[in-house]
Amino acid sequence: MSQHGCDGKPPDADGLHAEAIREERTDSSGVRWRKVYTGGGAHFRHWLEQFKEIYAEENLSVEEVNPAGFACFEQSGETMYSVWLRIRE
Repeated sequence: MSQHGCDGKPPDADGLHAEAIREERTDSSGVRWRKVYTGGGAHFRHWLEQFKEIYAEENLSVEEVNPAGFACFEQSGETMYSVWLRIRE
């Protein structure tokens, strides 16, 4: 598997690491969430529809993500998202 970004250069490891390590979060109401997807475009829309079908929309949260470190998103200007799934205690 290639370790290169869209421009043929290695991706920004710091930017990738910062997003990759943020796997869980707690919102202001104390609800815990687990990140289940990060990406964009048609692939994102497809996965979001699948998650809605499986988990129900009220158990999902979508967040726009800063694309720093993801060369393809930085260069294309495409919006990047994370999908979060409510953690049931």
